[in-house]
Amino acid sequence: MPSRQVGMISTTERRRMSPMSKETLSPSRQATGFTRGLATKLFDIGEFGIIKSPVFQNVPTADLDAFVKEVGPDMRCQFVALVERRFEVHINCYRIPVNYGVPNAIQAAIDENDFGYKYVGVNVADIPLGGSGETVEMVREVHFGEIMYNRDLPAALRRKGIEAGFPNGYVFANPLTSLKFAKKNPEKQVEAPRGILFYIGGQLCDLALLSDGDKRGLDVDRYSPGSPWHGDVRFLVVPAPGPAAVPA
Repeated sequence: MPSRQVGMISTTERRRMSPMSKETLSPSRQATGFTRGLATKLFDIGEFGIIKSPVFQNVPTADLDAFVKEVGPDMRCQFVALVERRFEVHINCYRIPVNYGVPNAIQAAIDENDFGYKYVGVNVADIPLGGSGETVEMVREVHFGEIMYNRDLPAALRRKGIEAGFPNGYVFANPLTSLKFAKKNPEKQVEAPRGILFYIGGQLCDLALLSDGDKRGLDVDRYSPGSPWHGDVRFLVVPAPGPAAVPA
């Protein structure tokens, strides 16, 4: 297991053709979701690549037909999953389903990740869930590219979120969401560490998703406001909620 210092410091475009002008129109910024035209555009790109691929040249079409019938349904699922993952990376927003009602949810999420190594210096039962029921958390990553100290992160994340268009800025994702993020995107922490801050009874703690080569690791412990994070760390955040409405 590496030392803690190594981990911590160390278009969308929709085709709408006018029947009169045949002009390609720009998509509305208020529209949401894939249109049939966008899906067709994506399939056309894939079709061109398959037809031009040398792997399928001079192969009997009957053999290719049998292949498509056999693998088609499975390839469809894989294709959709790949497009979803690439799109989440493209917009830096990851949909993370979370069930806060699972018994011993934090420990279950740790076990589910099957980390190659881990250090948890707090009582797992004391780690706050940060939510209730079942929901989908929209997680983003923030990278400062320089050493950051715990005491500076809340204000820095707030500024980053406001710059991104969220009126209340960003706050850290909660521990359970972060562990679910790690499970869904295991390659992320191998590329660079991911981390969050949270509190247990007023005591500042952090959760760091680390790696040693291809081996993923977890480090959870109590830390001071002056503790630093290395410049390669990505922080897991969500848009901060607005203030609760006060009944009239």
